[in-house]
Amino acid sequence: MADHLRLAKTDSAPRTIGDWADTETSCDIMRSLELVQSLPSPAMSMIAGAPGIGKSASVKRFCDNLGQQAQYIQAARGEGTAWNFATSMMRLWGGCFGAPKFNSLAEARFIVARNFGAGCILVVDEAQYLDQKNRKTGQVGEAFEWLRATADEGAFKLVFCGDLNLPGAIRKMPQLQSRIRRPVVVTEATRADVAAIVRGTAFEAPAFLDALHAIARKAGGLRNVENIATIAQLFAGDGVPTLAHVKAAIIDMKLAPKGASK
Repeated sequence: MADHLRLAKTDSAPRTIGDWADTETSCDIMRSLELVQSLPSPAMSMIAGAPGIGKSASVKRFCDNLGQQAQYIQAARGEGTAWNFATSMMRLWGGCFGAPKFNSLAEARFIVARNFGAGCILVVDEAQYLDQKNRKTGQVGEAFEWLRATADEGAFKLVFCGDLNLPGAIRKMPQLQSRIRRPVVVTEATRADVAAIVRGTAFEAPAFLDALHAIARKAGGLRNVENIATIAQLFAGDGVPTLAHVKAAIIDMKLAPKGASK
């Protein structure tokens, strides 16, 4: 009788760096987002941190999981006045008839408040750009105040997400700061963050962590880790990457300390 060969399990593919990982930072962010979700309106929170720590990925994932109960929008440099941001928000409901038109900020506030369901969450990414000075009125940060008033009128919730300039912008507006619940401010990627994103990959060995955490603390954060892992794998070819490959990738990407050559 022929022997029966046991089939290898194929129900789960190995992780690669760049796949979603529940890092220490992302879990902290999710906890604040879930708190805002559970609180009665109006409720607000703030997520601020250095580039590359996973802020945007975390808030987008949260919004995707909530579906129609959450809306994500990104502010842009130079478009942070109340009028410009209101115009950007109208595009959320453009549809086949085009974005709603408005003749005043009061009218825009009414349209946005009407279109958002009570209890829904609006996440504004790159929110530090809302701290823009209006050249006509001289007011700074008017978009923050317009959003606060709009959220009050529409009974929806707000989360501001941005870089490390955001806390300072919020502090200048006591009416906002007093409403912020469980703010998250992260200055750099932690070793635990790095360990989480390499878990289950060829870079999980403890020997890699010191080198990868060192580059994660530089500008670029966890993106540096993803880039180094990609280059190190290219250096390794079909083989398993070693610490030598990682160090070579760090030098090749010009992330090594000055004077380091090997």
